[in-house]
Amino acid sequence: MKIDFNEYIKRYSCDLTRLCISLCKNTAEAEDLFQETWCKAIKNQDKYNDSMSFEKWLYAICVNTFKNTHKLFYNRFKINFSSEEEQTAFFNSIPDFSIENSDEYFELHKIISSLPKKQKVVIILHYFKSYTAKEIAQMLNISEGTVKSRLHYAKEYIKRRLENEK
Repeated sequence: MKIDFNEYIKRYSCDLTRLCISLCKNTAEAEDLFQETWCKAIKNQDKYNDSMSFEKWLYAICVNTFKNTHKLFYNRFKINFSSEEEQTAFFNSIPDFSIENSDEYFELHKIISSLPKKQKVVIILHYFKSYTAKEIAQMLNISEGTVKSRLHYAKEYIKRRLENEK
């Protein structure tokens, strides 16, 4: 099956960029992940099965690329913005972001970034990309119960951290 990637790139680049930024710690890593995701999608287009939406397939490639790239660095880095411009660019990439709640977004992002990678990925896909547990399970090739468990423990961790911040 030959895919017209020009159309897909126009259609999904904005959302893929947001996912990459959500997964990575900085803009440079997000740009690398974005580019690597599209390269893998183009290279493996013959493996695309249209029983899954293209968007889910693309996000699965992105998440798996992120996981494979960071296996050796699992849970090692803290959030780092190289400049205020980079931080502003990140927050501007979040839908409905306004400057009056930037401190809350920043704190939430710091907490999400400190989650173990497996929990962070399901939180981002569920709450920032609105995928169901079943869809996430399909994308990550894990059981739905595992997704629900990771969501539960991640939410508990976030709740504890937010309560400690007050």
